[in-house]
Formats: sequence, structure tokens, C-alpha cells
Amino acid sequence: MTAPSKQSAESRTASETRFDLSALFEFSSVVNASLDLTFILGHFLLTVMGKLVSLRGIILLEHKKGAFRIENVKGLPEILIGTSILINKIPKRLTYIDTEDAQKLSWLTYFKDKGISVLIPLVAQEKIVGVAGFAPSILRKKLSEKEATYVKSLANIAAAAIEKSLIIAELSRVNRRLDGKIQELNTLFELSKEFNVILEPDRVVKLLMFSLMGQIGVSRFAICLEKEGVMNVVSSRLDKEFSPPLCSYLTSISTPMLVENLVRKGDQQWKNSLKELGVQVLIPLQLQNQTKGMLALGEKLRGEQYSPMDLEFLFSLGNLAIISLENARLFKEAIEKQKLEDELLIAKEIQRGLLPAHLPMIQNFEIAAINISSKQVGGDYYDVIPLPEDRFVIAIGDVSGKGTPASLLMANLQATIRALVPLGLSLSELTNRVNDLVCNSTGSGRFITFFWGILDSRSRKMKYVSAGHNPPFLFHTDGTVERLDRGGIILGIMKVMVSYQEGEVQFGAGDLLVLFTDGVSEAMNDQGEEWGEEPLERVVRDHLDDASHVVLTHIVDAVKDHSKNTVQSDDITLVIVKAVA
Repeated sequence: MTAPSKQSAESRTASETRFDLSALFEFSSVVNASLDLTFILGHFLLTVMGKLVSLRGIILLEHKKGAFRIENVKGLPEILIGTSILINKIPKRLTYIDTEDAQKLSWLTYFKDKGISVLIPLVAQEKIVGVAGFAPSILRKKLSEKEATYVKSLANIAAAAIEKSLIIAELSRVNRRLDGKIQELNTLFELSKEFNVILEPDRVVKLLMFSLMGQIGVSRFAICLEKEGVMNVVSSRLDKEFSPPLCSYLTSISTPMLVENLVRKGDQQWKNSLKELGVQVLIPLQLQNQTKGMLALGEKLRGEQYSPMDLEFLFSLGNLAIISLENARLFKEAIEKQKLEDELLIAKEIQRGLLPAHLPMIQNFEIAAINISSKQVGGDYYDVIPLPEDRFVIAIGDVSGKGTPASLLMANLQATIRALVPLGLSLSELTNRVNDLVCNSTGSGRFITFFWGILDSRSRKMKYVSAGHNPPFLFHTDGTVERLDRGGIILGIMKVMVSYQEGEVQFGAGDLLVLFTDGVSEAMNDQGEEWGEEPLERVVRDHLDDASHVVLTHIVDAVKDHSKNTVQSDDITLVIVKAVA
């Protein structure tokens, strides 16, 4: 009797072992064949509960460090699903809640209150991914060693399947996000091509408006743009208007955000105002980290919430728009600048036409002259006008200021002189008339330094008048130098009651007259030092025996050498007159 009984027990043990292994294999095949996390969790719970004859089961998975969420329950209210609890120090072994050691873990109270008496950790690759709890049959408070081993084996198989499912789910989420990003990039790429070909601000705003409606599905919005430090609404489909203070507040927003998330100090007032307008999202339009505009968006047409991906897309879309608007502005400025440059080139040609194209031949004299403008057009003037009886008017002037205004006044001076010279009046009277006309045609702050003389080539005498101009040098061959300074006040300052004084000089053979504007004597070097009149005098003395054009060249070269490392700051004009034998 004893031998057969022993053999029968061994047979049953082998049979149960084969059954347990077969059941484990079948369980593993089922859960690993599925990627559905809900199915895996449910099958695991039902399998263990069936084995333990349990009426309650619960399973939690870790969703962030120390926080576990209930994913599935059996025999417990389903309302528990989705609830999170904090759990620390989960044992990596099967744990009975009623033991003295287990009672030291305060979080076990939650499970005890739910009627759970045993917890099984779900461990995959030495990492706890979750925990399962059960209430074994009331007839057995503890599991047999065999049952415990079997349940732990089920838990290990389930943990591996759960981790695989979670990894696949995460990969799916990443792929969906990646697909979404790719779609966003494709959309932004197509939109960028549209934005880049538009150079009209109104059309850019319209394209942005249609993009908001088509890509995001929003019908209520406002588009604001900054101009001269003030934020203005350029397009709006909101029920109410933005107040100027609210527009000013928008310039302080530097990152895309939901209106609900405005939590800075002082934001509450504006938060309420934006909500009253129906605005849910603020998207700054930025250039070089400066807010140049703002998108204020209402709710989506389908009532969906704005996701972080939506905010990123809108921020990129807004930046495309503001860059396009900036390009449109720069293009307009470039066109206007080119137009201005073209007009200045025309003005330069006209002004050149006002200066003598060729200097007249003067008996017994050589004459050379040059005008170098510091800008496209300038305010310096010189002229040589033939008169009857071998007489010639020699004039030089310097209009205050530079550029177009100075050139216009210079043209006016040239026309005035050309009109008055044929009257045959004395230089003193002519200068009075020129001054009166300039006073009548210019405003305050505009004036002209002017020098002119009438040279009689037969007698080699010249009468002259200086109206506040740099006194010309008359170098005599005996080494003496005269400064021609007789005259009166600068032209255009005020009408004078007393006539300008005339001076007169006599040229001898070899004498040389140098007329110049302050662009010569006041030429600056890179140290801020003026060239001065003494260097001018030295250059002329060194070349007094040379022809007039040679003297002119040496003076210009000396000025340029002095200021070679700086930008020319003023017009340079020179007239050289030399008496020859």
C-alpha cells in the first residue's frame, strides 16, 4: 500500500507541475501576443484572481517618479481607475499587508482600506513598473510556497509584457508627434514660400489671417503690430476693441501662452480684460527677441483646447509673418532709397551743369578750379563770368549746411548772380542786392559766405567784395602775401543799411591768387585736427613758380593726405588765378 501511494503522489506532483508550466506558457503567449495594455492588465488580474480564488484585484503603474496610477480593477469600483497615489519603497517581493514589517509603510493603508491583503510587485529588468494587489480566499490568509512562486512568475511575465506595451505606446506617441511635426514643417515650408513672395504689408496680414482660420481653425482673433513704439490693431475679428492700455501691455509678452496662465504680478487686470474679449491665447511676433506684434486668438471652432504643439506652430507661423512684414518694410525703404539716390544723381548732374564746364581763356592770366562735394550734391559754388572789355567776374561761395538744401540755395545764388551781373552796377551795389534777395528767399539758419571780384585782364587790377568768406591769399613774387578781406557781413543774415566795402588789388607778373572754401582749411584728420591755413600757405609758396593747375593739384593732394583716414566732412572748392608775363 505504501509504495503505490507514494508513486501516486509523485505522479500528481509531476502532473500539476506540467499543468503550471503549461499555464504559464499559455499566459505568456497570450499577453505577449498583444500590445493592448488594457487587455494585458485585465488578463493578468483575471488569471491571478482565478488562481487565488480572489474576489478583488487592483493594478497600478508608475507614471512618474513615486506616483502610481490605478489602471485596472476587478471587484472594486471602476471609478478608482485613473486615481494616483504616492508610493515609496515598494518591496521587490510578495508583501502581506497585515505583517508587522508591512505596517511600517504608511501607503499600505490605502490598499488595506480597499480589502487588499497581498501585493505583488511588477518587476521588469530589475525595475519596478507597477504593483498588483489581491484579496485571496478568506480560507487562506497566506499563499502556499507553490502559489506564491506561480503568482510571482505570472507577475514577471506580465511586467515584461506591460513594459513592452508601454514602450510601444511611447514609440507610437513619439511617432505621432513626429508625424505632426513633419506636417507642421511642411505646412510652414509652404506658407514660408507664400510669405516670402509678398512684399505688401496688407497682403501679408491677410495671408496670416487666412492661415489662422485654415490651419488652426480659429475665427475670432486680433492681429497687432508695433509701429514707432506703439502696438496697434491692424486686423480684428473680436466682438470688442482693444483699448490702448491693453495694446501697450501686450508688448510685455515675450513667449506664447494661454491667457489662463498669466500669473505675473499685475497680470490679473489684463487677464480679465482679455477674457472679456474672448481671447484664449497670446502669440508674440518677434524679431531679434523683441516683440514687434501680437496674435490674440479666441477659441477654436470645434471648442478644442490649444495644445503645446499648437502654440509652437503658431509661434513659428507668427515669426514667418513678422519676418515677411519686416522684409516688406525694408524693400519699401530700399525702393525709396534707390529713388532718392536716382534723384540725387540727377540733382548732381544738374548742379554740375551750374558750375563752369570750361573755364574761359583770360589774357595775361592762368586759371584753374575744382569742386569736390562731400555728398552727392553740395553747397559750394564757384564761377568765372566773362564781361565786356576783357573783364571777368571771379566768384566763390559756401552755403551753410550740406546735401540737397545747400545745393538748392547754391543754385539760387548762381541764378541771382547771373541775373544781376549784366546790370553793370558796382560790386558793392551788386552785393547789396544779392544779400537782399538771399534774405528774402531763405529762412533763419541759412546763410552764405561769398567772395567775388571783377578782374580787368588789361590793367591786371581786380576790384573785390568779401561777404564773410575766408579771405583769399594773393601771393606776390617779392614774397609778400595779401589777404583780401574788404567787404561786409555774410549773405542772408540780415539786410544791411550800409553798402559793402570794395577792395582793389594789383597783380604783378607771377603773382598768384588762391580762393578757397573752409572745406580746405578745416579738413579733419583721424585725430580731429584741422589742416589750417598755414599749411595751405606753405604748399603754395613751395610751388609758386608752377602753373596754376599744378598748384591746385598740390593743394588737393595735401588736403587728402591730411584727412586720408577719415570721411570727407565738407565740400572742397578751390580757384587759382595766376598772372603770367
